[in-house]
Amino acid sequence: MKIKSYVGGHDIDIYVGAVYDPKIRKYRGGEKVATIPYGGRMLSARTAPQMELEPIQMDGANIPVHSALIFEQVDPLPVREECDLCVVSAMYANACKALGMETSRLLTVGGTVIDDAGKVIGTCWLNQQ
Repeated sequence: MKIKSYVGGHDIDIYVGAVYDPKIRKYRGGEKVATIPYGGRMLSARTAPQMELEPIQMDGANIPVHSALIFEQVDPLPVREECDLCVVSAMYANACKALGMETSRLLTVGGTVIDDAGKVIGTCWLNQQ
């Protein structure tokens, strides 16, 4: 089975045996058992902003704010010959669902694992869409 990552611009390490730390709502420790290679590109979803709302002011700048977004399109999935399953962002997976697309090849990460410095180093499992 070929699985590739199309999220975050990097490989994804899978850990087993990591322990959940409720203070930080993340997992720690465990053993790295697999690495899902980066597929060479990130898959994106394009949205159309809806009603314009009051901008947020931060550091002297006005940041535009719009009401909930409507998904317009997504980048195409790689062909099956390239990979059987694709790890994508939750936003991409949600956009595919909203657009009525087939999502059985999509996976998202679950259970974030961090190191002692707080850096994200992997995930405990994958969620199938």
